[in-house]
Amino acid sequence: MDRDDARGSGDVRALQPEPQPPRRSIVTDVRDLAVCLALAAIFFDLAVGAVIARGLPIPGGWWLGLAVGHVALAAAWWRGFGRKDARAELRGILPHRFYLAPPLLITAAHVVAKLPYLDAVPRWSSGIYYEILARAVVTLDFSTHDLATTYRLADHPSHAYSMYLAVGQILAAGWSRAGLPTPATLRYVAVNVEDLLLAACGVWFFWLLVVRLFPALPRAQAVLLTLCFAFNPLVFAHGLGPNTDLPITVALIVALAAFAMDRPVLVAFAGLWMCFSKESGALMYGELWGLLVALYVVQRIGPPWRTLAASLLVRRVLMPLLPLVLYVAYLRSTSPLAWVERSSAWNDTADPVLSPAFGLSSIQFETGLVSALLHNWNWIATLAFVALLAKRQVWPRIAQPSTDEATASLLRVIAWLFAFNVAFACLYIKDNHPRYYAPLIPLMLVLFYYALSELVASTRVRTAVLAVFFAVSFAQIWASLDPVGNAIWGTFKIGDRKVMLVQRGLQGQADGMIFNAQHQAVSRLYTRLNKVVFAGGQRPTLIFGIDHAWVINYAHHGLRLDERTAEYTYERRGSFVPDTRTIGQIEATTAPAHAVYVALPWLESPTVTLQKLQQIYRLNGEKVITDGGYFITAYELAR
Repeated sequence: MDRDDARGSGDVRALQPEPQPPRRSIVTDVRDLAVCLALAAIFFDLAVGAVIARGLPIPGGWWLGLAVGHVALAAAWWRGFGRKDARAELRGILPHRFYLAPPLLITAAHVVAKLPYLDAVPRWSSGIYYEILARAVVTLDFSTHDLATTYRLADHPSHAYSMYLAVGQILAAGWSRAGLPTPATLRYVAVNVEDLLLAACGVWFFWLLVVRLFPALPRAQAVLLTLCFAFNPLVFAHGLGPNTDLPITVALIVALAAFAMDRPVLVAFAGLWMCFSKESGALMYGELWGLLVALYVVQRIGPPWRTLAASLLVRRVLMPLLPLVLYVAYLRSTSPLAWVERSSAWNDTADPVLSPAFGLSSIQFETGLVSALLHNWNWIATLAFVALLAKRQVWPRIAQPSTDEATASLLRVIAWLFAFNVAFACLYIKDNHPRYYAPLIPLMLVLFYYALSELVASTRVRTAVLAVFFAVSFAQIWASLDPVGNAIWGTFKIGDRKVMLVQRGLQGQADGMIFNAQHQAVSRLYTRLNKVVFAGGQRPTLIFGIDHAWVINYAHHGLRLDERTAEYTYERRGSFVPDTRTIGQIEATTAPAHAVYVALPWLESPTVTLQKLQQIYRLNGEKVITDGGYFITAYELAR
């Protein structure tokens, strides 16, 4: 970013080529490689054990690959951690308490806040991913085709994320197979714990990124900025159920922090996670790599141009490029990805759900801007950065600021990466789920603090602004309080609680979408409904005033009810699917003798529906199901 020099003249110095780094030890890189190989080995070892337990053979090529991988793991682990010189170096680089205590406490707070949600059964979008994941775990047979296609979640190239989640599912299955006490929610707790660990990793690395980008940042402001990320409503909420946007968000932060710390192995590993979580992750990582090369590496060697050292070429260019090479090779070697094929053309009238594509659409342009820049109090950060641009009257240029060259280059990378992805949000006609915009949050927060530091000289004022932003973001997690977002999108009420309608239409009104944690409250409300209606083995027909898959949440992508507890489950054994009908399917000659009408006043008119039902049924009573201010009414009907 361009800063005026100390004399206030506004002159900009010419960029000086960065001196070539001295020869450095590769122990850190080997140590990173050992950790990455160990994480990969956990999945493959457990997967092999699960396949053998099912009595299926393992192809010889896989055995050879596993043997080579474990030899490489053992060698890297010995060189990175076991040798005497490696242990001595490790003791010398242990983080200071400044780096360790704050992120540890913030991460712990993030984890504690999510503990009440660990037994939640994945539903709605998360349920789609979980149902496919569960099927992939039990059908994997280690044929090349099966590995390449089974671990696609919703036809996305999500192998890294789904293999990570598969570890918990395999362990849960093994626990049950061993005859140990197995709670009904164990599989769901496993997947939620893994998502929680991933989110905690994102919080930790965001702290590392912040203190690297702003070395003079006061500790209080570093803590507040990290809290703003850890308790951002969207970041918090989209870690409450499996989805392919969470690993992109976390891996992006890891990639940026690793590049700032000159850890190329970690950059490549994070890049693999981005590329093999979702197509948008591969696109975002490709943009990141191109920007890092253009705005960071190229400027280090000129002008005047100098020869690029081989070590710099390998560490800063070639190793980060590896994930993109593997991703392209995967696309060429496997069956076509539906989303890649559908998105390859320009189509101004594309269907956002069935055939998303690039195009010019006023609705998408408006939705993309609002989703990326405004709701969940993000308009505060946007205003700060816009004010900075207005003050300078120029977009950040490739020029030498008075700050550290490496830091300035990385800040420019973040600014342009954010701009490119806002443009992508406006030009790519798609279903606009709020979680698609989660990877922009860490970029926005970094730019927010940079703009704040440039606009406000007072440390106390900056701290106060960050504290207020954290407070309103924290409150937004459990309530729709943002006046700007509410005004733009509109709201609806479930009981006494107001919910932002972040996606217009029935899907948004069914669950509030995942823009904050309110969707989990709605899920708990439906769970209480099930327990009341189906208590004591009763099996009445459920009647709804509207017909929509996002409203009638039974048998939707494998979702069922446990026969004993009436809890949601994906297990077919010991479960059932309720008989559900809509008002249009109720006729006097075929209407069931006993039924329960579930009134959803934010979606239909219960008065009108009841008038139609009372032509056939008599009303035996009503039950109000409540949960923290949210409530719905169930009417008992009999002929």
